Amino acid sequence: MSMLIKPEGITVGMGILSWKAPKTLSKTLETYADGDLFSLFDKRRILFQEMSEQDREVADAFGLAAEGTAANTGIFGGVKALLEGLECDYVLLLENDCPLIESHDESARQLSAALFDAEEFGIPVFRFRSLRQPGQDFATLEKFRRYFDDKVRPDSAPGAWLPRMRRALRPGKARRLQGIAAYATAEPERVFPAVFRRTDRGSLVTASPYLNWTNQSILVRRDWMLDKMLPYVEANPSSRRVNGFSDIEKELNRPWWRHQQIPVGLVPGLFTHERVDR
Repeated sequence: MSMLIKPEGITVGMGILSWKAPKTLSKTLETYADGDLFSLFDKRRILFQEMSEQDREVADAFGLAAEGTAANTGIFGGVKALLEGLECDYVLLLENDCPLIESHDESARQLSAALFDAEEFGIPVFRFRSLRQPGQDFATLEKFRRYFDDKVRPDSAPGAWLPRMRRALRPGKARRLQGIAAYATAEPERVFPAVFRRTDRGSLVTASPYLNWTNQSILVRRDWMLDKMLPYVEANPSSRRVNGFSDIEKELNRPWWRHQQIPVGLVPGLFTHERVDR
């Protein structure tokens, strides 16, 4: 099996956040065990919100230490606690419903490429949700097609004028949807050359004006997340909460994020999204 090849001196951790979904988590961890994913990381941590005895049993079954909170602290609180407990340069942030769909060798290849590109080009966040099999709850792709179907599927002729009209009426929304082209076509850099570039290692690079923040299967530079992104989220709470807590996405997907010109990397992706309980 392949080993993870990292830039010299760089460490990488895996953090999994779970809340009241032992069946989903168990199925997800089975895919990680089958793909020998854990061996690619220097440190691994799973954090349970409102930890139950079932949660402990699932962690034990996969040889993971069961750490958790008595009360729910939300996605913001969970992500912050995960990062604080994983002293690595980069952390792959996952949730209980992000099963692995690629082989061990492909996982090692994509992680290695992302780490080298992150260091070489100063890319603080990489998306690892599969571009071709994103799984459940990926409505953004349909939104993208409403605005750009004529660009990525030029043979879909009859309604080609509708996307053009939508772009003309809502240019701001169209602009921030362009990054989703990575999920709609194999060569987004050809369709949107001003939005994407591709590195020699095969990674796509775009920027925050064109692609919203997501919590779903991301590799982040730990110090950037703890020192810049989470403090911004905490200082700028959204009135739209999930179970009464910040989910990070609502705080970041605002004009501030789009004005930052933050590089965002995308690899072909290792994880899909599939929930079987709750």
